[in-house]
Amino acid sequence: CKTTIAMLADPAASKSVVFGNDGVLAGMRDGHAYIDSSTVDEHSGQRIGEALSSKGGRFLSAPVSGGWRDAAKGALDRKLYDEVTVEGGLLTHLGHRHWFVGDSPAHAARAKLMLQIMMGNIVGSLAETIAVTQAAGLDPSQVLDMLNSSAMGNALCAAKGKLMVEGKYDPNFQVYLQQKDLRLALHLADELGVSAPISAAANGQYIRARQLGLGNMDFAAVRKAYDADTGTAAGE
Repeated sequence: CKTTIAMLADPAASKSVVFGNDGVLAGMRDGHAYIDSSTVDEHSGQRIGEALSSKGGRFLSAPVSGGWRDAAKGALDRKLYDEVTVEGGLLTHLGHRHWFVGDSPAHAARAKLMLQIMMGNIVGSLAETIAVTQAAGLDPSQVLDMLNSSAMGNALCAAKGKLMVEGKYDPNFQVYLQQKDLRLALHLADELGVSAPISAAANGQYIRARQLGLGNMDFAAVRKAYDADTGTAAGE
């Protein structure tokens, strides 16, 4: 097989698969390619790309959006930096939309983190809204319905809001992954000299959720971080 595709949890896992014993680097040959669909920082991608290039291989950065249910349907979205990444139709079968965002792996990594900033902040804000709703003695299902019927309604809030109201957090995309992505995004913002206080606050709540042992639950479980403050449980 001349092409290897990886989709791993974090930069440490990506580097381990490439640089570890009997890893991708050890087996890389001229004309072979490694496609990394993980969400990692640009520096990890650069290190991997340089190492593989030194062995005559190609490194293609193609981070994806979507959970395991989307993957099962072939409905993942990819952010790419090189149109060659879809040559032969390989990635076409693994996703239905592709964006070419620049001319280096760094552009693909950065583009993916922009989505993770927005997603983490939206769900964090929704969790806070539901927590305040319940503390105010209002019906969270009704407030969620009002939200979904307004200009603020969107598919993400509808899906994650339902989980929060029901208090059921079977994972599609876990807390620990969303928190990792916010951490990487905040590091990028710091490198670029951009203040990101909203993302920092949201990241704090995802960290709190992890500390409560919720890391492997769906990231909508950030709602439960507020329960620890109020002594209530979602659905009460």
